[in-house]
Amino acid sequence: MLIREVAESGIDKSKLEALANFLIGRAEDESAAKQISQDAFVDLAQGLGLNISKANLPDLINQKPLVDLLEPPKEGSDMLRFVGNDDSEDDAEPGMSVDQARDVVDANAKAAMKRRQ
Repeated sequence: MLIREVAESGIDKSKLEALANFLIGRAEDESAAKQISQDAFVDLAQGLGLNISKANLPDLINQKPLVDLLEPPKEGSDMLRFVGNDDSEDDAEPGMSVDQARDVVDANAKAAMKRRQ
């Protein structure tokens, strides 16, 4: 038996699954990106009392139940993407440019100032 198997044997995988499901639901509720940094995920898991590290995270993601919830980390990327994440930064259509948003805010501010006078 390897030392990491002994260390990982104490990990409550149901807590990891619950954490991943919570984060997926939270991202959907907030219409946020369906991803999280590895450091943040490890910090949250350690906050739940789970003994995981960034080093053993890829091994855990390749096992049940996380294999069904998280995609394996891409080489050179610090982000964990949730399974079913169809958001792509390259394909994302911007809703409004910064200049357009600034123009809208300026117009609304001018209209509000006129009403105050």
